[in-house]
Amino acid sequence: MLRIIGFNRAEIAVVLLGEQAVLTVAAIPLGCLPGYGIAALLALAYNTELYRFPLIVTKFSYAFALIVIVIAALASGLLVRRQCDRLDLIAVLKTRE
Repeated sequence: MLRIIGFNRAEIAVVLLGEQAVLTVAAIPLGCLPGYGIAALLALAYNTELYRFPLIVTKFSYAFALIVIVIAALASGLLVRRQCDRLDLIAVLKTRE
């Protein structure tokens, strides 16, 4: 739709990827505390007489999670950018919502 109303490919990429970047940056710190809580609940749930999973969360754990999230966000952003570049404007105009 943005292409039809006059945006060029670079402007669309800035809008879509900028929104994704803002959401990713906002979600990372908000997800750390619930993630720790879920890990603690899982360690508690699997605490039986046969085995125990100790809760060990280090700075490396958070760094690894951050790197995985950034790589996933970049990969999905590149896929979105590639799909936007391949859009056929005539076909987009003909689709009905």
